[in-house]
Amino acid sequence: MSYICPVCGLDELRMQPYDEKGNESFEICKCCGFEFGVDDLLYTFETYRVEWITNGAKWFMGNNYDWNLKEQLKNIEKIKPMYIPFHCPRLS
Repeated sequence: MSYICPVCGLDELRMQPYDEKGNESFEICKCCGFEFGVDDLLYTFETYRVEWITNGAKWFMGNNYDWNLKEQLKNIEKIKPMYIPFHCPRLS
């Protein structure tokens, strides 16, 4: 089973970014480079996504030559419920 990155929509994460208790996976998305449990201390998914796209939306690990960013971003809409980091200030 694979999971969707809530930042870039890549549907190849090996683990859920956060478990049911909000614990981070510390997995790094090979597309956008977001590390769950590290980058979410400084960024929201949205702010990281904007910065990543603004900087050219380059693949973090490897290349995918048959890649459509617009289609990949649509995967984010499939995440229900949206992942929310346990330490998110919105929950405090």
